[in-house]
Formats: sequence, C-alpha cells, structure tokens
Amino acid sequence: MTGEPKKPPRTTAMKILCNMVLIPNLNDEVEYFTVDSKGYPAPKKTEYANREATIIVGHKERSYLVVTPEDRVFTGAFRSNGRLSSVGQELEGKELTVIIHMPE
Repeated sequence: MTGEPKKPPRTTAMKILCNMVLIPNLNDEVEYFTVDSKGYPAPKKTEYANREATIIVGHKERSYLVVTPEDRVFTGAFRSNGRLSSVGQELEGKELTVIIHMPE
C-alpha cells in the first residue's frame, strides 16, 4: 500500500555533544555483542526480551563507561524473541557495549 508511513526504527542514534560518564543502575547489566551481517547484535538473549538498552559502538568497561562526541551511541530495545534492534549493516563485525536496563 502506497502512502502509508513506515514503522519507525526501534534503534535511535543519540548525538553526544560532550564527554559523558554513564553509570548503570545496580540492576542494569552490561553485555558485549558483535554485529552480524544483517546489522543485528548477536546472539539472541531471551532473558532480555522487551527490555530497553543503551548501545555504544566499541568495547567499554563497566567500571569506566565514558562516552565522547566521537562515540556512536544508540538507544534500542530487545524484541519479544530476545533479539536486539538493528544498528545497521555498516557496523558488521563491530563490537558493541550494551547496557540492558533492568527493573529496580
């Protein structure tokens, strides 16, 4: 059907204008994923289904999560099947630091 708006992407790029230190909540988890050929962080993690996440391109240690204006940062969400939203095929093979926001 033509003329209908497309569903908005679930991953949204953030514009960082200054250095920031991210401090995850005590319940939040930090994981590392690699982007597959389709632009999705792999593997699927069903225990994170329907959770929101902050995604940083590159490896960042939980104890020192500093984000600079040069870093690419996204907000995203895990789908009900445990797959994290796409970050784009141009990031294939890149490592991601993913902060999974868990309920308090």
